[in-house]
Amino acid sequence: MVDYEAIRQVFRQVKQAYAGKRIGYPAIGAGLAKGDWAVISAIIDEELAGENHVFVQWEK
Repeated sequence: MVDYEAIRQVFRQVKQAYAGKRIGYPAIGAGLAKGDWAVISAIIDEELAGENHVFVQWEK
């Protein structure tokens, strides 16, 4: 199962490490972990507020 707090902590660290750079990410936590992408994307938006970030959707 997905750990939403862990996702929040990771993206908080990503912002600290990569502030000012373009940040791309997949639907982390929404696949095998069965997380709710609406919840996860809201967490990412909160934690990366003010940063240039983009969701990257992989095509199979």
